[in-house]
Amino acid sequence: MSKKNLFFSLFLLVLSVCFITDVKDVQAEELNENSQNILQTEDTTSRWEAVQPERITTSEGLIIDYNFENFNAVVGWGGWIDEGYVTVTITIPENYELDTIVIAPDVFQEIADYIYAVLGDENNNFEMNNTMQAGDKINVNFVINNLSKYTYNYDETSFEVFPKEDIVYDKVNDEETTTTEDTPLFNGNTVNENYHFRRTYNTALKALIPNSDGSKMTDEAIGNALISKGYLNGMADYTKYLLDFYNAKYNTNYTRLDQFPDGIIREILGENDPFLILNDAYRAAKVTYIGRNDTTADILRQINRNTGKNYQSLEEYIVEYYNEQYGTNATRLVDLSDEAIDNFFSTQGMEDGRYVYETNPDVIALSYDYFYNKGLSWGFEDDSEDLTIGEYMRDEVKGDDYIKENAGTLNSNTSDYTLNGTLYTSGNYLLDSYLGYEFNVNMQWAYSALKGTVIAKYVDIYGNVLNEDVITTDMVGKDYKTYLKYFDGFTLYTIDGEEIGKYIDGTIVVTYIYEPTDDEPGIGFTPGPSEELEITPPSTGVETESQNIYLVILLMLSSTCLYRYASGKE
Repeated sequence: MSKKNLFFSLFLLVLSVCFITDVKDVQAEELNENSQNILQTEDTTSRWEAVQPERITTSEGLIIDYNFENFNAVVGWGGWIDEGYVTVTITIPENYELDTIVIAPDVFQEIADYIYAVLGDENNNFEMNNTMQAGDKINVNFVINNLSKYTYNYDETSFEVFPKEDIVYDKVNDEETTTTEDTPLFNGNTVNENYHFRRTYNTALKALIPNSDGSKMTDEAIGNALISKGYLNGMADYTKYLLDFYNAKYNTNYTRLDQFPDGIIREILGENDPFLILNDAYRAAKVTYIGRNDTTADILRQINRNTGKNYQSLEEYIVEYYNEQYGTNATRLVDLSDEAIDNFFSTQGMEDGRYVYETNPDVIALSYDYFYNKGLSWGFEDDSEDLTIGEYMRDEVKGDDYIKENAGTLNSNTSDYTLNGTLYTSGNYLLDSYLGYEFNVNMQWAYSALKGTVIAKYVDIYGNVLNEDVITTDMVGKDYKTYLKYFDGFTLYTIDGEEIGKYIDGTIVVTYIYEPTDDEPGIGFTPGPSEELEITPPSTGVETESQNIYLVILLMLSSTCLYRYASGKE
């Protein structure tokens, strides 16, 4: 092997070592960073995490009318929606010239204002058990009339429905919520300082403070009870206590309250133990009645007596029942299918109405997230009622198919494109703890004008390009005009196409053809680029100077790698 080849081989070897060291360092840094991110995510991210869309406004020039003629707000106990629908008419006027349309009607604010006017009350938003109760629906019909001379197409994934940001909750008894940026809501917002939610006498509090009621569940009472149980920070450990209690009850190890299955969250936010309420599983075992004083042991004895078996716990029986119903093989209640869990927790009874207001930021955030992700839904006609607000926020294509089918293309001078939908509060998920809870949502979507293209070409009679194409794009139906250009040595021969016209749904080509003024063929040709030849200097056979350069580079790289290796050791 020549000296030159030897030096070159050593050079490549050192370079490879340095490269491998760099890769390992980068991989180690990335692994460490990812590990930290995973830990942070586990502690701070809700399983319902979603991006709060930016509220946009209806395009200037659109006309929006709200018609309550077919809508009934019945004044009764509390007042609530009875039946009927609200019609929202969106009109694109004849002289409309914008190439985009944003439709963002404040329809739900309009409905809330209308209801409170009927009830003779004042409020800015819907309120559970006042303007709405669990299970109520508000039907809305959107009618779009395009009176303009332009056609508009729906912008896919532009439909959005999401919590309204500017809700200010009433302060109750001058109590203020303890807020913290460490407890973000599922949509990235933080808890409003005036937000309120009822603290119910849930199963965890019944175990902590037996034989009491919701009106006595003050911060002081809970804090003292927690200290006596070994939670030395008192009320500051309330979240930890809830996690400990429900993890122990359901044999889980969650680190956030919102990680529990939806049914268990209902138990946390309510007052009833689902094991002590008649449900489909119990009915299948011929349990027909559960008294106020019955215990889980009483119910288990009934089930064993009626089935002739010897179940060791109610959970064992319940899991076996739902495994048979849904063809699963779960071993814990929390491992059952969503349908099974929803069925088991579908009835949780009534709260006793005695309560204080919650101050724990984690429970407050849980109640907010649970409401918009399980308790409130929007469904277009023929959609199921479980398309919750949170689901729309996480899935940008929801709603697209229905809109595209019914009002995906707004043809010019065409009316009565109709979109029908329903805002629905779930009776299965919203408990009495939500009484007095205020809420509202925004809705928005967009269209863009159908556009066409005009291409003006400039060539000579031999097909040679004299000028790059001039391409314009504009709304179908708008006027276009192309222009003659002048070139030295050429005169216009003919024009292929219409210089003036209207944009169409497609491409219009107008070609300006020129002839040389001297009638010599070939004028206008552009010669192709000449190829550059690679010039290689001749070899002289003298390699001493090159070897010295290689040696210097090799020594520099070696020193750098050795220094990095030594400095990296502890």
